Parts: sequence; C-alpha cells; structure tokens
Amino acid sequence: MSNETKKKKLLYITDQHEYTDHGSISALFNGYLKEYLDVHVVYLTKYKNSFQKKGTDYIVPMQYTKEICEYLSSKDVNLISFDYVFVRNMLDVLSDALKNRSKFGYKLGYRASFPKTEEALAASKEKKTGSLLKTVGGYFEKFNKKRLLLECDLFMPTSKDMEEVFYSDSSIKSYPVPAGLDPARVTSHRISEGSDRNFIYVGTLDGLRNFEQVLVAFSKVKSKQWHLNISTFNPEFAQKVLDNYPSLDGKVTIRVADNLNELLAQVDDSDIGIALLPDVSVYNTVVPAKVMDYYTCAVPTILTDNPKNRTILSDEDALFCEFEVDSITKTIEKSILMSEEEIAEMGHSGQAKLLKHKRNYEIMAKELFEALESL
Repeated sequence: MSNETKKKKLLYITDQHEYTDHGSISALFNGYLKEYLDVHVVYLTKYKNSFQKKGTDYIVPMQYTKEICEYLSSKDVNLISFDYVFVRNMLDVLSDALKNRSKFGYKLGYRASFPKTEEALAASKEKKTGSLLKTVGGYFEKFNKKRLLLECDLFMPTSKDMEEVFYSDSSIKSYPVPAGLDPARVTSHRISEGSDRNFIYVGTLDGLRNFEQVLVAFSKVKSKQWHLNISTFNPEFAQKVLDNYPSLDGKVTIRVADNLNELLAQVDDSDIGIALLPDVSVYNTVVPAKVMDYYTCAVPTILTDNPKNRTILSDEDALFCEFEVDSITKTIEKSILMSEEEIAEMGHSGQAKLLKHKRNYEIMAKELFEALESL
C-alpha cells in the first residue's frame, strides 16, 4: 500500500484487559492488519477507574461498557473519524455501538471468538445441574445475540462451521476469523531434554472438557518414559483434579504462563501437544486455539478425530484418536515409540500446512481488509 494513501481507521473494542497477549488481537488486529488500516484497540480493565491512552491503544474501566461510545467521546476519542468499529463478544458494548452507528457513521462488525453461551448451556445439560432460571437466561442471551447480530454489517465467527451450527439464520456478510499462526513467532521443532517423552496440555480443565478422561488414559500407559505438563490459568483447580489420580504423582507438572512468550517457551520444551476435546457441538465446530500454540513451535498434536480437525491437518501432521480412554492410551503409547526424527517431521509438516492456508495471520489480515473494502 502506498504511503501516500491515507488509511481508513478501525476501532476494535475487545473484551480483554490491557496486558493480554492474545494471539488474534496482538498479531492480527493490532499487528498485520495495520499494514492496511489505522487500527486502534480498546482494552477493558477492572483494576483502574481512569481512562488511559497508550499509543493507538485505549484503556477503559469495565464499568463503562454499556455507554462506551459516550465515554470514549468524552475522552476525546473522535468516533466520527473511524470507518469501522469492531466489538469482540460483549453484547452490551455491541448494543451501544449499534445505537450510535448512525450518529458516527461507521460500519459495525461483531467478532464472536467462541460460542460461550452455548458452551454454558451445553455444560448445564451435560451436568443436569443448571437451574431453570440460568437455562432460560442462557437461551434469552442467545436470542438477544442473534437479534443484535442481524443489525451488524459484518460477522466474524471463529469458523464457518460455528456460524452454520449456532448462527444459521444469520443473513449478514461474514468473514470467519479462526485462531492462526503468527509467522514472526514460528520456530523449528526442538528436541526436549531428558529421556522422557514430554507432553503438554494448554487450557482449562472444566467439566465439559472432561480432561479427566485424558488423565485416566495416561494412568493406563504401560511405559514410564513420559511426563505431562499442564499449563493453565487456574492451577489450584487443576491440582484438585490431579489429586484424584495419586498414581500420576510425579508424572504430571502444573505450570502457569503469564504471557504468550512464556507459554510458547513451555510448548517449545515439549514433544507432543494434547488438544483432545469431547464430541460436543461447541468443540466440533472449531479447531482448538491451543493447536496453533503447539504448531507455532512445530510440536505435533494429539487431536480428537472429527471432520473439523481433519479439514486442516492429516495423519502426516498430527495424531488422531477417539475421545475414549483406550483410544487415547493407544495413541499416547504410539507417540512414545516414535523417533525424534518422526516427531520433528510431523511437527514441521503441520506447521508448514497451517502457514500456507488461512491459518496464517499475515494472510488473514489481507483477506479481512478485502472483506471490509467490499462492504
């Protein structure tokens, strides 16, 4: 793009706090997309009561989400200068942005990173513990989200499958924004230290994900030449889950990563990633974001064998199994027997495939810009 051409402006209102090192926000929206647009990002905070401006970023106290347009205007953020406003996940912010769209004249996009309401409803159904009030409230929020979505100019789900399953009656233009790889961060596969096969699982261990199924599978592995690292934001809860499996004492380590650099360092110390999720629609419509963390470091991954995962990876790039104890155990044992060369080759194959496809944030930035230009 010519330096003489004035870039259009985009305001991206996220649901993340200011220190979040979130892949799609930092790499895509606040990174590669800046080649095409003048991007400004709003972060929210519950720890401060005052507005802050840091370069092209704005820090807004959480309590102003319901009237965020008025609040930003009061802080000399000229909303009329923005051609596009994106909202990430928050319905109250989306509602306010819709009310003010005609006043300021921007095109409005809604970014749905994950169907959290649907996940909560699925969890209630799975556990059969959700109160009637919570269930009705969840369905009302789902209805309200669809109503607001129909008024937007662009919808950005995590995947086309997610849109078809959860937003099938949406008639607005869409551009899926899945989790991807940042080409600037990718590294070659590095053989981990020691004689054990080192596994890593990144994420939460809540009931719907049923990670205990994976722990049971590890407890049945005949070989002792393995170690599992769990990197999670809730180490206390993870420890409570792990306490139920005394046979795994000394074989599992719970770790915490304060930022993306620390997380990728933990992944880089590993041989095999774990991205196994149950056969539930909220998981079958998206490829787990953790898969991108693993392949950034060319670490091959054990994935649930479903059509969505196989749209981006094959048996040459990953290890597939059913979300069932014996199948998981067998796959873990298979990976332990693989040579270092086979593991490295599989990791590099998957990394190269993701970078060539629409899982490359640099490519996604160009295509997203083109989608906006067509509005």
